[in-house]
Amino acid sequence: MKRLLLIGAAATVLGAPLVLAQGSPESLLPPGFDDPAPAPTPAPAPRAAPAPTGPSPSGPAQPSAPVSGPVVQTIPGNAGLEPIGPIALPDNLPSLEELEAMSVDDLDNLLGLKPKYDIPPAARRSMERVGILSRAEGGLPAPSLAKQPASIVRAALKGTKGPILSRWGHIMLRRALASRLETPEGMQPVEFAGLRVGLLNRMGEFATARAVAQDVDATNWNNALTDVAITAYIGTADITGSCPVVRLRGGTREDA
Repeated sequence: MKRLLLIGAAATVLGAPLVLAQGSPESLLPPGFDDPAPAPTPAPAPRAAPAPTGPSPSGPAQPSAPVSGPVVQTIPGNAGLEPIGPIALPDNLPSLEELEAMSVDDLDNLLGLKPKYDIPPAARRSMERVGILSRAEGGLPAPSLAKQPASIVRAALKGTKGPILSRWGHIMLRRALASRLETPEGMQPVEFAGLRVGLLNRMGEFATARAVAQDVDATNWNNALTDVAITAYIGTADITGSCPVVRLRGGTREDA
């Protein structure tokens, strides 16, 4: 009996710390980590502005904004209108069958829709000097042929029928024909350009001939320049390059 009492007392002494530990567990977090956040301080209520006690200053009243409204315009009656009579048509007005048989160029000419130029007025070039080589680029001086008789220059350009036998002569003549030159006295600039382009074609210099022809606006071309220019375009296989010329001067030859 005495032994049982000793065992019970020992069990009571040993179990007391376990009961105390379960009743108040100790936190393993560092101090202050699990403290609750402080409550925010309430903002003070705004104070009402004191009402003015004195009389309000009197001033001119502000004008109100104008109010816009729809404007109704009266429509005049038909009393002043006169009936339109029959419209007189021109005698040369083609019939419907003739209009259907016309080509696009014929219709443009009839209706006045054919373009007169393909370059804006500000970009049009003067024909005072025509060519692609200036003196600084190895060409002849601009007034080299200006004082020469037109008949001699025309005969020399038309009389040369083919390539020059001398290679150096061929090079010098090609450079002279491509130079930016003034027109001889008594000759039109477009004629001078056409003669040079034609001789360049006969020499086999189609690329140079095309470049000289392109230095003249298509609106200034005549039939002779159109013929030799289209030959230069064909010689360089540049068929599409002649489209502006064909559009402006398509009726000057059958294949244009």
